[in-house]
Amino acid sequence: MKLIVLFAIVAVAFAQDEKSAEIVRNDYQLNEDGSFQADLETSNQIVTSVSGQSFPGNEPETGSYKMTGEYSYVAPDGTPIRVTWEADELGYRAQSDVIPTI
Repeated sequence: MKLIVLFAIVAVAFAQDEKSAEIVRNDYQLNEDGSFQADLETSNQIVTSVSGQSFPGNEPETGSYKMTGEYSYVAPDGTPIRVTWEADELGYRAQSDVIPTI
């Protein structure tokens, strides 16, 4: 859950330079089995999506998550960027690429 909030804050931070940017979509679903899906989109073309599964530990405040996601935005020079990532017990692994334009 903390990582979801972090990604939402990152998306909003990207929008700081554009004071008129607004959140146009913010969907979150938490399932009984501990899995979740979160999607966020801003009016200045920042889009983020994350899904994952919670694996509770034996003690309070222990356990782990396995998550995957992506976010995209338009760089200041107009280049569309997409970052896909995954995070689990092996750490955070991200890969970015330029989104082809038509």
